[in-house]
Amino acid sequence: MGTPEATPIIILPGMDGTGELLRALADQMALHRPVQLLAYPRDKPLSYAQLTTYVVERAPNRPFVVLGESFSGPIAIEVAATDPRAVGLVLASSFARHPLPAQFGAFTRLLDLRWLPKRIIAKALMGSTATPELTARLQQVLAALPHEILQFRAREVLRVDKRKRLREITCPVLCLHGRFDYLVNRRQANEIITAQPRCQVDWFDSSHMLLATHPEAAVKAINQFCEHMDK
Repeated sequence: MGTPEATPIIILPGMDGTGELLRALADQMALHRPVQLLAYPRDKPLSYAQLTTYVVERAPNRPFVVLGESFSGPIAIEVAATDPRAVGLVLASSFARHPLPAQFGAFTRLLDLRWLPKRIIAKALMGSTATPELTARLQQVLAALPHEILQFRAREVLRVDKRKRLREITCPVLCLHGRFDYLVNRRQANEIITAQPRCQVDWFDSSHMLLATHPEAAVKAINQFCEHMDK
């Protein structure tokens, strides 16, 4: 187990909100430091503001690092900008401003991943690293998620813009991004860097779900970043 005195890290899940796809990452990270892998409620849709409150209420009463994957990046940014306990921010495959034009908002009501072939979903999110095990786990998670929740979160993404908040952050920032991530592309990474010029950026030869497909390399990068907060 990790050193209890090390700075803990809160891991916020992607669009699915379950954290199930990040368990390998959390388990390996726990060898270095306390880990809190949060899951969001599945029984009702919560806005970005409501989810931020949900996270803050469950954060440890001590300095911590907050990691936001994909959908949860804006939540992690808000926490890092407003909670004095947050001493570090990690954004993984994420963004400060929505990655798609706002005009796509009308199409979110039609979003239902149950209609799409499994191989297309896996290819879009994991690329060539889509193993049968990860693909099966992804399908299980999505099948258990009410599509109304998914549609609501997609609409939240298209409305969000946390660039101003990101500029206000004074704690260290780490950005992890996949070179072959076509869902959240290089433009979003560049917007993070523009808002936080001192941001450390690590590029991975991966698609969108780099935390799930490359947990060992991700843990190494994240833990090295967190070690600066341990001192």
